[in-house]
Amino acid sequence: MVKVVEDIFGIAINPFTERAQVVRRYTISNSSHLSVAIIQLGASIQSIKCPDAYHNVDDVVLGFDDIAGYEANRELKFGCMLGRVADRVANGEFVMDRRKVRVSQNFKNQHQIDGGFIGFDRIIWDLHMLRPDGITLRHTSADGHEGYPGNLIVLLHFTMDDDNRFHIRIEARTDQPTPVNISNHCYFNMAGQKLGRKGLLEHRLVIAAEHTIETGSESMPTGRFSPVDNTVYDMRVPAFIGDRLRQFENNPITAGFDVCYAIDKDFDANILHFVGRFLHPESGRFLDIHSNQPGMRFTTANNFPNDSHDEEPIMGKECARYCQYSGFSVQMEKFPDTMNNLDFPTALIMPSELYFHETIYTFGVHESWQCCATTEELEEIGEHIVRYT
Repeated sequence: MVKVVEDIFGIAINPFTERAQVVRRYTISNSSHLSVAIIQLGASIQSIKCPDAYHNVDDVVLGFDDIAGYEANRELKFGCMLGRVADRVANGEFVMDRRKVRVSQNFKNQHQIDGGFIGFDRIIWDLHMLRPDGITLRHTSADGHEGYPGNLIVLLHFTMDDDNRFHIRIEARTDQPTPVNISNHCYFNMAGQKLGRKGLLEHRLVIAAEHTIETGSESMPTGRFSPVDNTVYDMRVPAFIGDRLRQFENNPITAGFDVCYAIDKDFDANILHFVGRFLHPESGRFLDIHSNQPGMRFTTANNFPNDSHDEEPIMGKECARYCQYSGFSVQMEKFPDTMNNLDFPTALIMPSELYFHETIYTFGVHESWQCCATTEELEEIGEHIVRYT
């Protein structure tokens, strides 16, 4: 049985009215001890709590206990929604209907990233509906905001079931042609949000992608795909993230993963694809992701404070200390700068069309002995495996 509990999380300044406004939190939980808390500020996922193989419940999402933490670390986008166009727009411009559209440039004073100066991460979203299995939040992005044409009405549906699946469904409609690429940006650590770098390095990952998006100067896409064969980015078979991160040592460009995987180069919004599995063997917790989006930006908190350089950590929930590699983020999206690359799936929607994004996060546990069992042994006893009790 799924239930929703509402409480007051804090007070924030509405960026449009410049007035203080109450921010509420909605906690969705089921009978298997999975719970997800969402706050109106940025429609952010503030916590996800789930049991491990030993029935210990931990929070596996990085974040903060108060509004001040989110405001102080706004640039790192903890748990929030990104839009109207997530990721990059090269030179802050694109051509649409044979005319050039210029949008705000909040990245290196030249490009746009994650919707501009006041993106969806800074909005205090309205509660549209309390549902039996979750909530729906709503926002109308005004014509011309951050340079984008058209009034865009966005609905975010956050729901859960008793099979430990957490759904994010995003719908949007416009009254003028406009690009839309809305995503969520959560930092996960399946060992628990307090376990930091040690917990992250123990993760074993599978990412079902044969290509990444090739980038050139200033991390802008070239419009081409790069095969993952024989590269650090090949996660098609299980790999320990710690082993892969060591390959970035002394890399002058990046300290870790910050890459967009091409999950579906053709893109069909009617098909849910398996994206990957993110497993912490010691606790047994895993996260499976399925989505209808063609891309996944995967990062490993490279730009968090580096404690080996005596940089002060970010103080998170329950006095957790977040440093470099404290978590990983998975951002399901259209490809970056898709409006300027004609071979990429389009982000443009028309007034007659519905934008629809669906991502499903499935939480479960592997018993610790499964990591050592043979395939035959797993098949023999698989029917007796219990996820949660």
